[in-house]
Amino acid sequence: MSEMTSVAKPQLLPWHEPVVEQLRSAWQARRLPHGLLLTGPDGLGKRELASWLMAAVLCERSQAELKVCGECASCKLITAGSHPDTTWICPEEDKQQISVDQIRGACERLNKTSYRQGYKVAVVEPAHQMTVSAANSLLKTLEEPSSDTLIVLSTSQPSGLPPTVRSRCQRIAVQRPSNEQALSWLEKQAPKAASPALLEFAGGAPMRAIAYADGRFDALDEDMQGSLAALVSGRTDVTQVAAAWAKDSLADRLTWLDLWLTSMARGAIVGSADLVTFPARGAHLPSLPRTLNISGVYSMVDRVRALKAQLARTALQKELALESWLIALLQSLDPRPSPRPT
Repeated sequence: MSEMTSVAKPQLLPWHEPVVEQLRSAWQARRLPHGLLLTGPDGLGKRELASWLMAAVLCERSQAELKVCGECASCKLITAGSHPDTTWICPEEDKQQISVDQIRGACERLNKTSYRQGYKVAVVEPAHQMTVSAANSLLKTLEEPSSDTLIVLSTSQPSGLPPTVRSRCQRIAVQRPSNEQALSWLEKQAPKAASPALLEFAGGAPMRAIAYADGRFDALDEDMQGSLAALVSGRTDVTQVAAAWAKDSLADRLTWLDLWLTSMARGAIVGSADLVTFPARGAHLPSLPRTLNISGVYSMVDRVRALKAQLARTALQKELALESWLIALLQSLDPRPSPRPT
């Protein structure tokens, strides 16, 4: 088994049920494809689901129904992290990408005879982090897999995979749960994470909400509101705020700004522009002008999303980009009309 230290315990979560039903139907009809593309946002437990599928396909009691008994020899080997017919491929330590050598090694194992006369299973996650050469190397095995082979590609960014790879896999989408289902589950698993504001910040992804329930979200929320309050009131300037934001958790700060601005615009539309704060939180910031430029605020939402995308793709001078964005924000919040050209 390769790199099984990165594998989560096989686990099904309530919102996985539609996907599991689909997989079980294919299994019972003996139509489980050789290649599966497991997609969905981060924080929905795709890793746990992929681990469950790996264990279920190999479980010796899965003849009639796809399941994980936890008692057979294969399940015990999975639990021990030593099943010889499994391969889990993820970026090596201190690496950002999955290399062609990793994929070649996995394909060699998949092309060999099963050690336990059953399935051979490989999981690649996050699949979009394969290099181009690695994805091309995997393509041949996807096109001509050996018998009883299952390759699971798990990713939150399927567009990052070559079309040729995507077309040779059956896509299985993991959907976000409803807020009610997510909050109910969070209340049982991690009460501190069962916050509507935290769940919204996590993009509706319960596992991501749990990761931020250790106080990081509360600290971020207080820091962002404090920074903006000081900026709007003139107690600090864009240079100082940009320098502070660029140093720490910038991606999270941009997510916070996206939700804050969207909430602000929605509040203005329904006539509650005083509530300038993160959703479901008490107002910390000064009241906005009654003549809030809603289209201007939505323009700032577009700009913050573009900035986040740029930061993910390229090396950017963060402080300069943030200064420009903050200047535009202050201009969009200024109730005074722009001077007419003379």
